[in-house]
Amino acid sequence: MKKKAIEIVTNEPKTAQNDSLKIDSTSSVSIKEEKVFFDVPQVDFDKLKIKSKITLNTEKIKQSIPATIHVKKDSVIWISIAIGLEAARANIDKDSIALLDRLNRNYYKMSFTQLSTRLGFDVNYHMLQSLLIGNLPIDKLEEDEYQILSEYNIITQNRSGVIITNFFEKIKSKLYSISAKDNTRNTELRIDYKNFINENDQIVPSIINLMISAENQPKATIEFEHSKLDFLDRNIRFPFNIPKGYTKSEIPNF
Repeated sequence: MKKKAIEIVTNEPKTAQNDSLKIDSTSSVSIKEEKVFFDVPQVDFDKLKIKSKITLNTEKIKQSIPATIHVKKDSVIWISIAIGLEAARANIDKDSIALLDRLNRNYYKMSFTQLSTRLGFDVNYHMLQSLLIGNLPIDKLEEDEYQILSEYNIITQNRSGVIITNFFEKIKSKLYSISAKDNTRNTELRIDYKNFINENDQIVPSIINLMISAENQPKATIEFEHSKLDFLDRNIRFPFNIPKGYTKSEIPNF
């Protein structure tokens, strides 16, 4: 049975021509007489099994693929992509991402440092895990700026010159949009969370949309559409090994 979506009232911030998120200061009055805070509930789990559809839209790839995702909190993310037979398998730990291409008998491995250089943003395991379930991807620090506005709340974070703006709806304080911009490298990442559902008494997004743009590069979008989420306290498998005869290759530009 398809889960009924939970209504999360999200007043989308004004957007400019380049899709950058902008705060509409004329319609939202900030309460800033004193430093303010608000609680941000996080989805908690031990192990998680997700049925999802991943849609890639880049200059070279336009494809939707079914995926099974297993997550062990703060440890490993395992992804199997199968169209009939399994076509690819990924294993993500705190250090790196490894990928098996079963169709071409290749395997790839990339550290998070290499991935960050490729994307123009710092990326780590915690961010990817948070992305899948709608948690705050960047840990809060005391110097982060909180704003309580009339239509939504905001936490603004500055990490090494990258400005991350997190938007939260008013009632349940759920994160529904993120804008991260690095003016030094002229790169931008936008994440939107949609179609919230209740699973295991926790509110999670069933659609996650990412848009990545960089100077002199075409935009790329990735969307996860979760059809099923199971919060588990039993063991699940994370099988990953490199078969004999597979060739190590460089991950191509996408």
